[in-house]
Amino acid sequence: MDWIAARRAAWVAAALGVTAWPAAASRDATWRAPEVPAEDCAVPAAAQAAAAAPAPVLLDGLGYAGIEPDSANEQARAWFAQGVRLIWAFDEVEAIRAFQTAQRLDPNCAMCHLGEAWARGPTINLSPRTDELAAARAAVARAAALSRNLGGRDRLILRGMQIRTRPGADFSNEAYATYMEGAALRMPGDDTLAIMAADARMVAWGETKPPVGSLAQQLLERVLARNPNHGGAIHYYIHLTDWIDRQELAVPYAERLGGIAPAASHLVHMPSHSYFGVGRYRDAAAVNVAAIAADRAFVQRARPAESGYRMGLLAHDMHFAIESALARGDGATALDVSGQYRETYLHGEIDARLRVMGAATFYARGLHDDVAAVLALPVPANVFDRAQRHYARGEALARRGDAAAVRAEAAAIAALRAGRDSPGLGRRGEQLAEVFQYVLEGRAAMLAGDPGMAAAAYRKAMERQLASDFGSDPPLFWYSVRRSLGAAMLASGDHLSARAQLYVSLRSWPNDALALYVLSRADRAAGDAASADRNLARARALWAGDVTAVPLPRI
Repeated sequence: MDWIAARRAAWVAAALGVTAWPAAASRDATWRAPEVPAEDCAVPAAAQAAAAAPAPVLLDGLGYAGIEPDSANEQARAWFAQGVRLIWAFDEVEAIRAFQTAQRLDPNCAMCHLGEAWARGPTINLSPRTDELAAARAAVARAAALSRNLGGRDRLILRGMQIRTRPGADFSNEAYATYMEGAALRMPGDDTLAIMAADARMVAWGETKPPVGSLAQQLLERVLARNPNHGGAIHYYIHLTDWIDRQELAVPYAERLGGIAPAASHLVHMPSHSYFGVGRYRDAAAVNVAAIAADRAFVQRARPAESGYRMGLLAHDMHFAIESALARGDGATALDVSGQYRETYLHGEIDARLRVMGAATFYARGLHDDVAAVLALPVPANVFDRAQRHYARGEALARRGDAAAVRAEAAAIAALRAGRDSPGLGRRGEQLAEVFQYVLEGRAAMLAGDPGMAAAAYRKAMERQLASDFGSDPPLFWYSVRRSLGAAMLASGDHLSARAQLYVSLRSWPNDALALYVLSRADRAAGDAASADRNLARARALWAGDVTAVPLPRI
């Protein structure tokens, strides 16, 4: 997969209801806080949410901490450890509450204040966090005033936080990253410094493509060689290897993560980035289903502060589960999670990002729900929802083999795109609607026995998909349309061109069972029986049902 600078597109990264975006978007397909001037945030939104929440509770199952505070109070130490574990799991609001509880139990604990400052800083998901800067700076000052008994490593962390929160309008991410890298190199055996340095550099990279073999990568790999069960190191390593398109490097550690921190829903989810990248779609779906359950359990047990960010992480888990299930033909899982997504998000006043991610629920219906039920879906008021409905109807009608009806749904999408309501589609909605239209035109042509016309339509859809920069974890559209182009070429008798397209598609979507199935047919047409047998066996092993039962017009 080629690097896409905005692969974690900013529209997926904003908090619920947010319409403003930071200048640099996160590369994680999770939710990112908006940039808010400090003068507009005398009390940070996170602090307001935390103040309104019930008192936090100590939990097990959050993973590895790896750092001790300067306190003899056992309860304070336990809360400090929980705060660190929550930082590793990107649960910053709850981490702040844990550190503040530790402070109340031991007001003289410098590290408890330092932990709060750390939890308020920018992350690869939450940047620039300008609204947290004043509180973070104050926590650093309190830690410095209590720092007389801190050891050498902790003094380095304190100095790093002082640099990060030094006077200015925003956090000093580049200076902090440079300092922490130096600190990690001064104490090469310390895991916490190494992970904090890697994290700092990843935040400082912003949208810059990280180099393979960077110091951040080296630091994380050293930690994992010493401690392969460090959940924080695994978390950041999964992100980093995803960014450099070397997801296979993280797989052995990703396989451990859910067992290390079963109560931390985001850590339960994280292996799916690696699994999807290497084509383990069943596993990607499974860990996201588990993450959804872990989130529900965490909310029930921990009674966390409400935030758009937390809700966004759950939406990301659901979206990821649906897309992963669709990639292997697992209609039952896709439909089940789609129902949860609709119940949770798609009612009332709907945030635009949630609506676009919710397209996956229409894919699931069109591909796997009862055809009559899909055709009976009411006409929505929202123009993008209407486009999604037409696409779902088109896929359902393709299952019936009704070429004319599929063509009519494509024409309806074209009319929406050209109609007076088209501005309501939005940029992403327009891009997706165009892909919907051309895919359905290709389906209709294939069903009508015109693979040449189908190939032309699929090529348009593929070009729009590639040009639209939909990202890859998971993508906004559910499959590689290049696969359909290969199927149309095979149907037209051009098995050599079909093979070429399918090999390219499989580089971006490894282990795509339907692409492998079509490739096996193209192999056989080319006289390569051994390759045909291998690819057919792989396709059968990867697909949730009988892959050979899927006709070319629906591939």
